[in-house]
Amino acid sequence: MNIDFENRTINRRSFLKGAGVVGAAGLLAACGGSSSSTAGSASASASASSGAAASGKGLSELVTYETSGREIESWNMLYSQMATNFNVTTNTWDGLLSFDSYGKAVPAIAKSWEHNDDASVWTFHLRDDVDWVDINGEVKDHLTSKDFLVGFEWVLNAKKNEAANTSMPSTTVVGAADYYDKTDALDNDAAYALTYQDMLDAGVGIEAPDDYTLVFTCLNPCPYFDTVASYVCCYPAPPALVDELGIDGFRGVTYDQMWSCGPYLIEEFVQDNTKSYIPNPNYYDADNVTRFDRVTVNMISDLTVGYQLYQNRELDELELSESTLTTIQADPSNVYNEQLCEKRPTKYAYDFHFNYYCLNADGTPDENWNKAVANESFRRCFQEGLNLIPYYARFNKINPLKCENNFYTMKGVCYNSKGEDYTTLVAKELGIENEAYDGETMVHLRKSTDESIKALKEKAVEELTAIGVTFPIKPRFYFVAGNTVAQDNATVLKQCFIDSFGDDFIQLDLQTYVSSFAKEVRTPKMHAFVINGWGADFGDPVNFVGQEILHDDNAYYAVAYSNIPNVADNPEDYQKDLIATYEEFTDLVNAANAIVDDTDARYEAFAKSEAYMINHSLAVPCYYDVRWCLTHVNEYSKINAMFGPCNYKYVNWETSEDAYTTAQYEEFAKAFDAATA
Repeated sequence: MNIDFENRTINRRSFLKGAGVVGAAGLLAACGGSSSSTAGSASASASASSGAAASGKGLSELVTYETSGREIESWNMLYSQMATNFNVTTNTWDGLLSFDSYGKAVPAIAKSWEHNDDASVWTFHLRDDVDWVDINGEVKDHLTSKDFLVGFEWVLNAKKNEAANTSMPSTTVVGAADYYDKTDALDNDAAYALTYQDMLDAGVGIEAPDDYTLVFTCLNPCPYFDTVASYVCCYPAPPALVDELGIDGFRGVTYDQMWSCGPYLIEEFVQDNTKSYIPNPNYYDADNVTRFDRVTVNMISDLTVGYQLYQNRELDELELSESTLTTIQADPSNVYNEQLCEKRPTKYAYDFHFNYYCLNADGTPDENWNKAVANESFRRCFQEGLNLIPYYARFNKINPLKCENNFYTMKGVCYNSKGEDYTTLVAKELGIENEAYDGETMVHLRKSTDESIKALKEKAVEELTAIGVTFPIKPRFYFVAGNTVAQDNATVLKQCFIDSFGDDFIQLDLQTYVSSFAKEVRTPKMHAFVINGWGADFGDPVNFVGQEILHDDNAYYAVAYSNIPNVADNPEDYQKDLIATYEEFTDLVNAANAIVDDTDARYEAFAKSEAYMINHSLAVPCYYDVRWCLTHVNEYSKINAMFGPCNYKYVNWETSEDAYTTAQYEEFAKAFDAATA
């Protein structure tokens, strides 16, 4: 799209181009609902609050932001597993289900759904008024059950979708894994030629009895399959567009080529700068949802720039950096002092993910780090001895311990028959079941003493010195260049290591990338570790711990970040204990996943596998993201799902021309907690 910047009016609703410089890597995402739902619960609730908007008048247009390193990289929802992509495409592309502000599944393209007695067969009844439109809002095709068949075949076809989003259907739907393996064994041309009919003929458990009915047959009883169906692995694809663009073209579809069936169209997209949405004039649910006349998302270099824009009323919401929050909080006369609002935790559990096959810039192995991280005493010392409270304060200066994460799986993903959160089962396995944040203190995950940490460090140094490791160990940690907040976060993290271990054991080697972490760092395997968040694809623990196992191409973190398969293929002597630990962990996960007729037993078995992973520090829990903000948006009116890509969908948001206050947000939180108790 050509834009004449010189002739554009520069005001609050047409942001000055070039205000921020960003890259293109981002946070990972990934996605209960009732067994039956009807159109009577049609749309996400408009508000979880107990009061009206601050001024009684909402915003007709919204101006928000993304920070550097979080630009969209793929417009194909089926092909992506990253939140930075979903946060955009969820506004243009709907699936079977959505969620309300309490996290409850509600109808989207499916107007109702039900399952049989043992939850092994799920039937979704589709609306008959959904159309695909192009970037101009012109109707291109009518959406039917066939579009879901095309989308499902695309996801399961190893050569079309290159294994993205395949793990969910492969572990739940009859024949899905076999079809993936079949396509993986074919050459590209042969796999590209397959259609949804070939998938059906191969016995995959999906069928369309008519144009508006979709039936999935699961491998085993699957009471959480509605949460699987909410994820992008079950999203539709427009057959005519796939035919028009071809396989490679559809995989790499651009914003101006993509058709929409969601609430918005992309009005404008300027890479690394600005994107804006306008309502889809042919949206099927237009009468039941509230939409903005326009949403503008500005890419900013960091939150310091964002604060300046918010002060100028060029943004309607802003998460605050530690320094800005501290400045406002310390000054009772500051105009924003009574407008500080604490947000809900995001749906992501952030963890340290080690790279066990780290390479140098020239492609040679980083033997010093690889030897160190393969050593369990080193990893245990890393986990038990690292004091991260100053790092938590970077996200929540006022209540930093609200950010402490003790688990790998995010809270709220699933519950047993007693109503207990799955993570409480993990806590029991770890021996911390009675520990919780009380507003002032929290007992940390590891009940280690200074003496035990010192002993671990001494043991690690002794064992590593014996195999030629030199100290201090200098793991490379990357952040995006030009982002001062990311730089400050990294600097504080480095100081945490020094304060925890001294300067003779671990010294972070802070490095920058220019625009794409994936291309510049992850793919060439140059990171020693990353801190990434993972959100639930569906309501079962396998979605989390299953990302870390061996012998599974769909184990995202194992394949893309820890590179443990590279080690397992040909381990050095110093890596054999590490691989044995991974094998045992993998066996525990697979054993838990094999329990399909007793949900409580399944969760208990998964809790044992997760505790094993944490106790052996294969990955290390880090933090929850609980931010403070200044905002004209009621956070509690937004979609609040633990699953799927919908949380950034700009529908049914309660807003105010006046900024919300601390007191109002406290009331919103109380009302939400009361409603969900």
